[in-house]
Amino acid sequence: MDLNYVHNLTDEIYLEGDLVIRYSDKSSSSPVMIMPKELYIGTYDLLPGLDINAGMLIVNWGSSDMFSPLDNFNPSPLLISFSNSSNKNGVWAIDATYYFDDVTYLQAVYLPRFNPSFIPEAYEKQLYLSMFSPQFEAQGIEISGINLTHILPQKPAWGVKLSRSFTAFDAAVSYYNGYYFNAYPESVTPVPEISGFSLDMELGYPKKNVFGFEFQGDFPGIEGATLRGDIAYIVPQSWEVQGEYLLKDPYLKAAIGADYTTSSDLYLNVGYIWGFATEEGTACSPYIFLNVNKELEDSKFKPSYLAGISLRDWSILNNIGVSYNINDDLSLTLSYLFVVGDETSKFGQMKSAEGIFLTGEWTF
Repeated sequence: MDLNYVHNLTDEIYLEGDLVIRYSDKSSSSPVMIMPKELYIGTYDLLPGLDINAGMLIVNWGSSDMFSPLDNFNPSPLLISFSNSSNKNGVWAIDATYYFDDVTYLQAVYLPRFNPSFIPEAYEKQLYLSMFSPQFEAQGIEISGINLTHILPQKPAWGVKLSRSFTAFDAAVSYYNGYYFNAYPESVTPVPEISGFSLDMELGYPKKNVFGFEFQGDFPGIEGATLRGDIAYIVPQSWEVQGEYLLKDPYLKAAIGADYTTSSDLYLNVGYIWGFATEEGTACSPYIFLNVNKELEDSKFKPSYLAGISLRDWSILNNIGVSYNINDDLSLTLSYLFVVGDETSKFGQMKSAEGIFLTGEWTF
């Protein structure tokens, strides 16, 4: 449920906020999540050509609809993001945009405190157990469990973007100075217990610099279709654990796709992803994503389907959903996430994330 509030304090200054209420059977240790999505004070043209927002913000960078490598300010609830890419967590930030003219602007964003992505504990433990258990078991050390400790960075994150509109397309270049949303192991220590050994693991968030290019415009030869693309050149902080570099050399991530709505109101979105949201460095691999939904004539129901296919091992992520518009201001979405593939495959490692999700949105 998304509760939105807007209040004009003066002609140039306004207050806006969103409160989000979500339910899921597995998305967190608590099935009900209540959090402010956005709560900020904004100014329009308080100084000539300058807009400023300050507070808890959603900052959208990148033109891709799914898993943009340039979208580095707002963490997403991983499981819910498969059903709705707009469901991000707000962060405390200052966002200033200066308009040189009607087609060119410069944006600067400053985050005094870093906010990581939420990853379900069961999935995170399964991920790191699959990564580190084999090397200890090869030494005759049987691993029965894992304990995780997260260490958050203390320095701020920031970014700048220069954007311009052309006749048939929009383009922008950007720079982000911040951190990875997902944690990386800093130290791994086997600890003896009654039933064997467990792993004590400290997790940190490496620094990264992201040089980005994004574009969107008309798809050549198909009237009404839109072509979108985001390309990121990422320079990571070197990150070593157990004598192995998890991050070291610069690398590329990309998301390129197209969307089209047919005359029968069938929405189609196909995208090629190099480097999924949970992949970085040499772990990046190719995927195809498909997002389909249908506006039913004379009906309040809207079915949808999202699929991700790994081109490396052909594992498949599926999200089937249906939205019901109770009225113009209130809607409910029920979705089911499931994975096809063995537990060692790209998407098979996410089997613990399978579940049913219910989301409501109320605008007033």
